[in-house]
Amino acid sequence: MSNWQRETTKTIVDNYGLILVCLLVIAALGGYLTYTTHVEPGTDTATRQLSSWQSSGSFSHNATVRNGTSAFVEGTVLQDRSVYLTHVAPLLSGSFTYTYGVSNESNLAVDTTVLVRYRSVESAGSPDELVYWQVKQTLAHGRDESLSPDESMTIPFSLNISDAAETVRRIDREHGGTPGQLDMTVVARVDLSGTRNGQHVDTTRTYLLPIDPSQNSYRVEDADRITHGDERTVDVTVDPDYGLLRQVGSPLLFLFGTVGAGFLVFARSTGQLSLSNREQRWLAYQSTREEFNDWITTGQIDQVGDDVWSVTVDSLEGLVDVAIDTDNRVIEQRGGDEFVVFTGDRLFRYRRPPEPETNGEFFWNRDEGRTDDSDGS
Repeated sequence: MSNWQRETTKTIVDNYGLILVCLLVIAALGGYLTYTTHVEPGTDTATRQLSSWQSSGSFSHNATVRNGTSAFVEGTVLQDRSVYLTHVAPLLSGSFTYTYGVSNESNLAVDTTVLVRYRSVESAGSPDELVYWQVKQTLAHGRDESLSPDESMTIPFSLNISDAAETVRRIDREHGGTPGQLDMTVVARVDLSGTRNGQHVDTTRTYLLPIDPSQNSYRVEDADRITHGDERTVDVTVDPDYGLLRQVGSPLLFLFGTVGAGFLVFARSTGQLSLSNREQRWLAYQSTREEFNDWITTGQIDQVGDDVWSVTVDSLEGLVDVAIDTDNRVIEQRGGDEFVVFTGDRLFRYRRPPEPETNGEFFWNRDEGRTDDSDGS
């Protein structure tokens, strides 16, 4: 048996219980995976989409320079700015665009009204919103009896901000001057009717473009594209889709754990998984030799005089202890089997055990119950 075979055997013997448990766990896991993959795979639940839809509405706006200045040339179109100067470009022009997409056949009639909403309000946009008064005026209107999916419906509009600002102040004066904040918003109301993905539809969508006028300018709030959508799904039962790794790996895992555990038990019960006393002593010596290598020097050991006492120690570890206590080094005979520590008047000796024969034996071809105790000396 070679050294690596002895080391492997010793490791298995020293950790027999742990290795056996690990192999049994592997076998159990492989068996479970094999059963649930090939014998009783069960079913999974998957969600499948029946239909889906999505609609969106968006504003774009611009203002043409009516009163040219040094900075703005008359006739210049100012596009999608956040702030416009009232004296320079008092007329806000814009358009509202609506479109939708579906997964199945649809037929929608789309009626769109663009209007300006004036109101006096407190805590706008909050749950405590309080509206003192509200007036709406239509700016534009359009209708499409059959708007196809992915087509767009665009409604242009225009609003003179100077006139609108005066209008909202006039209406508030009519109500005696309310304590609320005066509010001006372009509103697009989209009425939908017909069928969408085979389902009847009759609903209204509202899109807002807030405008905040001040003494010399007006701010148009950023109106991003607003999207609505939904989908119809159904849960269906499907067969689980196990990958190739699990399909092939689970039986191999079960086979490896079962065969490994069976072989381990058989080898131990028949005495094939064992080390002779000579092999055990040799492995113990090698371990100690590696552990205390820093204390050992290889050299030629010569004969000493009769006035030097000679002491034989039982182990290499004991000889190293002597070297440490006397502050000396352990000398290993070059090409021999002897270790010594010389302290001046005493010579401490240790002879390593003989190395077992390397004959290729390993587990399955060892002599049953072999416990050879001979050391060749």
